[in-house]
Amino acid sequence: MPKRIALINPTKFLGNLLLAGGLMQALCQACQQQGVALLVVLDASFKELLADALPGAQIVYYPRRELSRGVTFNSARLWLDCVRQIRAFAPELAFTIEEDSVCHRLTHFSGAKHKVSSTVHRYQWGFDQVLDIPRSGRQMGEEGIWYSFRDVFSALDLPVAPSLKPDGHVVPAYVRLTPPPPGPVLTERLTAAGVELNAPIAVLHAGASKHYKQWPVNLFAELATQLVGQGYQLLLIGAGKRDAAVNEAITQALSAVAVSGINLCNELSLAELASLLTCVDVMVGNDSGPSHLASALGVRGVVIFGPTDLAIWRPLGGQTTALQQKQVCAHNCTRHRCDQQYACLQAITPDQVMTVLTTNSL
Repeated sequence: MPKRIALINPTKFLGNLLLAGGLMQALCQACQQQGVALLVVLDASFKELLADALPGAQIVYYPRRELSRGVTFNSARLWLDCVRQIRAFAPELAFTIEEDSVCHRLTHFSGAKHKVSSTVHRYQWGFDQVLDIPRSGRQMGEEGIWYSFRDVFSALDLPVAPSLKPDGHVVPAYVRLTPPPPGPVLTERLTAAGVELNAPIAVLHAGASKHYKQWPVNLFAELATQLVGQGYQLLLIGAGKRDAAVNEAITQALSAVAVSGINLCNELSLAELASLLTCVDVMVGNDSGPSHLASALGVRGVVIFGPTDLAIWRPLGGQTTALQQKQVCAHNCTRHRCDQQYACLQAITPDQVMTVLTTNSL
């Protein structure tokens, strides 16, 4: 194994990071044991959430949020500082496990003696080695994206330490996170918002990054009504304008039937959300980062899938059930084009979700 390794993984997708995080932790452990210096590049938005998750590794944070505001003197300074930190590490090996351009651009500028791309169909120029790791069409039983990430590590002869079933089969696992329960400051804020942490809590993440992942608002509102009727305190979470609009629509629909919920959209950092989830009984959400976070933390819940490939992106948590109804899709249906208004999403009913939650509580 090289003596200085840089893993360039500043993905902006929380779900991807959680799915790859267990492999990253195994690499951290092996590097510590073998005296290998490891640098990991992460998106700065995950700094607080993953503060203690990668012991022994030097972390460089990619300032994506600041860079998204446009080209300014400050954004240029931040970008150059990120690159300088990577180059100052002087990696022998720099590699990326994602397909996005940022990961590959930073790998290009890493100054590593051996630069590796894992995306043969998109990024080949400027790399010393290009791995042909399929993301889809994989063999049965290894369709998940976790296996694609694992194959990158294996192809580079880097250690992989997965959990194993008694029969020797691999058990893909999320990054291991141990968030504390809400502390005094967060508890005070939640209490001021009306949250009772000792009461049964149901969390809904009704927003989605893509329209084809969005379970209809009216179905979320109907589910929310049933959850409140079962005695749950209802919390709506999310971040950004799109999530805020969805939560507002649900809140208005609930008000019309005299049902109340607490809207925490844009009120929690990811680390604070993780702390809150330690107190949550159930969570329901679309295929999203918060749903993967709840699954990683062992929260009982349901994740609703539309036309996305469930085999690739299925949540790994044993307490999580994924629901999908792709059998209703037309033969020419795609993620981005559907003549049936995404019937696969509309075919999933609140009653089905409640049945799963009730059954899994037994």
